[in-house]
Amino acid sequence: MTGLERIIAKRSWFVPDFAVWGEPSLGEHEYVLLEQVDSTRSIGYGVASIGQADQEVLFSQLTDHRGNTLPDNLESPRVFVRPRNDTPVFIVGRESADRFKIAQGSSDAGPTTVDLWVVEFGD
Repeated sequence: MTGLERIIAKRSWFVPDFAVWGEPSLGEHEYVLLEQVDSTRSIGYGVASIGQADQEVLFSQLTDHRGNTLPDNLESPRVFVRPRNDTPVFIVGRESADRFKIAQGSSDAGPTTVDLWVVEFGD
């Protein structure tokens, strides 16, 4: 079976004009704060999120080019992004059965529009 036959043998959906507003984050990081005021020394500990927020998308929120809503869960899904302009857009992490995260590389121009191709690869 060739690669192309493998792809077209699976269920797939084309989702045009999807708005991406998410920005990549660097995740949560632990920190220790040391402070000395006069003769008093203090140590603080915390967790902070660095960066912006990834955009989390449920498959059930998407509508394909024919007006059909995608299923709630997909078996081994992959999402491919087709940019409509020069703003870089990418999938963050790995897709799960019911959702994926997407982000754009620049927030200067606000949200950007892309086309998505969602493929269910199954087992």
